[in-house]
Amino acid sequence: MIKTHTSSCVISRINFSKLSLWLKFSILRAYILMIFLLLSMSSFSQSYRYAHFCLDTLTSNFMSGRGYQDSGDKKAATFIANELKYDGAKPIGDTFFQSFDISINNINSVTLQIEKDTLKTGEDFLVFGSSPSCDLLIENEKFIAVNSDITLKKVKNEKLNNKIIIIKQNEKKLKKGKYLEQRDIFMFLQRLCIKKIIPKLVIIQGYDNKLQYPISTVQWNFPVLMLKENRFSKKIERLYLSIEANYIEKYQTQNVWAKVEGTKCKDSFFVFTAHYDHLGRCGNAIFKGAADNASGTSVVMDLARYFSQHPAEYSILFIFFSGEEIGLLGSEYAATHPLIDLNKIKFLFNLDMCGTGSGGVAVINGQKENKAGELLKAINDEHLYFKTINLAEESCNSDHCPFVKRGVAAHFLFTYGCEYNEYHTVYDNGDGLSFTKHIDFCNLLKEFVEKYR
Repeated sequence: MIKTHTSSCVISRINFSKLSLWLKFSILRAYILMIFLLLSMSSFSQSYRYAHFCLDTLTSNFMSGRGYQDSGDKKAATFIANELKYDGAKPIGDTFFQSFDISINNINSVTLQIEKDTLKTGEDFLVFGSSPSCDLLIENEKFIAVNSDITLKKVKNEKLNNKIIIIKQNEKKLKKGKYLEQRDIFMFLQRLCIKKIIPKLVIIQGYDNKLQYPISTVQWNFPVLMLKENRFSKKIERLYLSIEANYIEKYQTQNVWAKVEGTKCKDSFFVFTAHYDHLGRCGNAIFKGAADNASGTSVVMDLARYFSQHPAEYSILFIFFSGEEIGLLGSEYAATHPLIDLNKIKFLFNLDMCGTGSGGVAVINGQKENKAGELLKAINDEHLYFKTINLAEESCNSDHCPFVKRGVAAHFLFTYGCEYNEYHTVYDNGDGLSFTKHIDFCNLLKEFVEKYR
């Protein structure tokens, strides 16, 4: 090490030929160190590039929102399997795919005109994914208005057949009752279905936030329209709504499974999971699902790439689920039809919405699986990867749940921060999603695999 504070009297006693050699060596050492750092940065950059490559591919128009139109789910699954194969991960058995059937109602096209305005799908309006095909022209017609939970309960269901219902959910002044929540509205609509009451049209208007698309595995007997603005107050002067829906009772989709064999404990597994499916299309509006969950899928793909090149002592299993957005159907099928013995799973991480991180990492089930949670915190305390690791309570809100119910030790991890907050809207397209803490997140999980026993 060069001591910059060395006095002149010390320097005068040094052999200058040796000093020259020593300086050359120091310069060479510094040069080698610089190359090493650049290579390391290049490696990190490559990991960022690969995550963005996966994200960009999964959110491309070609994937159609990774739903069940235009074979979006199959295109995404094929891309994931091809990448796993290229990187050196192996299938379990003869194929990477685990097929299963779902029911789905696809909204293939939709048009809405109010008076002379043609509205934009996804921005100005959406329809429920449960809506049937229809071709409605409504002119100069009154409607039944609902604006609170009290009036919702007082509506006489038998008088709603062939009527227009408008549900106002953001009225500012209510003398009684409370503002309507999505759950209240959905339960009301389900009650109509159960009682076989068929309104002509249900309109939910006055959304304060961006419109979120409710995909559906069923088809109702009446259409439900979601309007961004409060368009109607007394009657409907003119409204034209056209929907082309296609209900498929048995649509075959697939999970993707792959493994990297461990160097020592080949028959014991760490598992990384993510759901790759999203909402697909509603007419010409594509829900690309960058945060939810192309981000988590990209992280797991990058981890698969890393462990394929750097095998751990334990085997690593990677599972990519379909059917999460319609009720955790892919993970439920995987947990009830596992391709390995679930008792051989050492620990499972489910990753969903992992493109941020400025705020920290939430660990659902972190308090229940406290040993693993404390290890994550200890690793983070040592390296200062994140501001905080938040060990949260148990919750059955993602794909870890079917495995936890069957005795598998698991955490559900997601990153959070103010840099990107799109969810289930057409605006979750990846613009601005930067994988803020991607390298740190991956390093946290890699070190966990090394240390957890």
